[in-house]
Amino acid sequence: MVLSVDIGNSNICIGGLAEAGHREIAFTTRMVTRPRCTVDEYAAEMKFLLHRLAVEPTACEGVIVCSVVPRLTGVLAAACKRLTGKEALIVSCELDTGLTFQVDEPTKVGRDRLADAAAAAAHYPLPCMTVDLGTATTYNVISANREFLGGFIVPGVQTSLRAISAGTAQLPPIAPEPPEHLIGANTVAALNNGAMFGTAAQLDGLADRVEAELGQPLTVVVTGGLAPYITPCCKRKVIYDADLLFKGLALIWEKNHL
Repeated sequence: MVLSVDIGNSNICIGGLAEAGHREIAFTTRMVTRPRCTVDEYAAEMKFLLHRLAVEPTACEGVIVCSVVPRLTGVLAAACKRLTGKEALIVSCELDTGLTFQVDEPTKVGRDRLADAAAAAAHYPLPCMTVDLGTATTYNVISANREFLGGFIVPGVQTSLRAISAGTAQLPPIAPEPPEHLIGANTVAALNNGAMFGTAAQLDGLADRVEAELGQPLTVVVTGGLAPYITPCCKRKVIYDADLLFKGLALIWEKNHL
């Protein structure tokens, strides 16, 4: 099994990649992202979480780390080495992802975007657009020739809701929920439905425009914690894949580990 670590702005997701091609997600767990935590602190927390899952870190054959928080990349890699004894493979555009890049600065593409795009190119019909509903909502477009063309980055659903609550006097903080109706009949419902259906309409609209520009039918794959709430609100067909990023990490590991 390969220990995979996805360092995001809000959470650090940990998964076990097992079986043939490391394509089975044996487990997932998560920690809160705390930029000031030390190697010792993260190693202790990871050891506790893995122990609860009955996972023996020293039995892992390798480690792969995907990070959008540069100051934590080395910290988590060192914590993983302390637990497993293995050097971490760090995701970057220099690795073999199965993609070529048609963007201005490939080195500045988010590592999570690379993993999502690599998985989409390997597992879904192309051209494809992935949508990752995280702290930021990231859209990646992959051509029929496995070219990473770029995409879009917009504030995430919860990021937007926190910002509107903090910036106004009468709009409360809310936790997004699946909407029961389209039109919100009270303030909380109006905020929630605006976020859910607004994000879905944005997704539909961007997908339509990308499809028109490429001149080919576009596959749309959505991932992230809020994806099950958003996808039912979309008008076009979209595919929900909760494990898209981990599938990408499994693919990158298979192509690049020594």
